[in-house]
Amino acid sequence: MKKYFAFYFLFLSFHLSAQTFVGPTLGYDFANLTTNRILKEGTIVNGNQRGRLLIERSAKDDPAGRNSIMFGFQIQKILSPKWSIGLRGSYAQKEYIELIQQYEYTTFVSPEYKLFYQQIGISVLFSRRIKNKISVGIGPNVSHFSKWNSVSNRRYSPVPEFIPYQVTKRAYGLDFQLGYYLGPVYLAADYTRSLKMSDDSGYMTGASSLAISGTYFFELKKRK
Repeated sequence: MKKYFAFYFLFLSFHLSAQTFVGPTLGYDFANLTTNRILKEGTIVNGNQRGRLLIERSAKDDPAGRNSIMFGFQIQKILSPKWSIGLRGSYAQKEYIELIQQYEYTTFVSPEYKLFYQQIGISVLFSRRIKNKISVGIGPNVSHFSKWNSVSNRRYSPVPEFIPYQVTKRAYGLDFQLGYYLGPVYLAADYTRSLKMSDDSGYMTGASSLAISGTYFFELKKRK
């Protein structure tokens, strides 16, 4: 992550005379996580009963949508009348229902979990203006998925172990942005897609999101 920021600010240092804009961002984020369906397989013992346990996610929840309000910021540095480079940051707190099905041991009631996590994204965007007000951009994105927690929504006994959420997950991918300038307000749609997933728990295999947002820009460095 340190190298990621260092690259961005090193690039900006070559354009000290350019205009710089910064502003807060507010929007709504439609996120998707792709996870392994088979979560746990083995033998379970209840008193003098022994059975094979297979825990898997419900097929209708694969992938599951996680939608929420998104907060963030955006910085844009004008390199030329057509080109700019920007830094986009976003934060969202997610929650969703995970449906679990258990087979081959009918004594147990299939549990339902409510899951919570935080999603933080950083993107570096290279953008080009089209017809003055429209902008298209693309650049690398890093997303962090952390502070996982789960709460069971149903009472059952015994409680099957289902905690693949204690490790921070990270996704590396691309951010595609389509924007429209409305005075100091910048309306944008960002689609991020993971190309590489880092998850020591093995729970997540992919991630993507579509964020619709608005940014109010303030000019920090005026044109010389």
